[in-house]
Amino acid sequence: MRLMSDVVTIRIPADTAHVALLRAAASALAARMDFPIDRITELQIVVDEVCSRLMAVTESPSGIVMELTPGADGIDIAATTEGQRRVGRELLSEWSRVILEAIARDIRPELSNGRTGLALLVPRAGG
Repeated sequence: MRLMSDVVTIRIPADTAHVALLRAAASALAARMDFPIDRITELQIVVDEVCSRLMAVTESPSGIVMELTPGADGIDIAATTEGQRRVGRELLSEWSRVILEAIARDIRPELSNGRTGLALLVPRAGG
């Protein structure tokens, strides 16, 4: 189930100081959806990791756009940044993959010309 009116889209400068805004928005949405407190904390970890990876693999990123979509199973997250990919950098490092796979599912890297993205689902309950 997806309610289009509930999709939250936020654009921030690609700077670690602004990632807190994305964490806060994701946390507020999860609280509204009655996520358990431990899942909200894990959701914040996912937001941090996604933003960190996008900034690490993009040369001079202009900003990060994150879309949070509530659904029956949890929150779908789709984040993108514009800019050229850094040579030799993988979107998901081995450690990032471990972190994200422990919390999220349906992890989908989205690589296209001039844009790098990562989409995934954070379920309401762990599992």
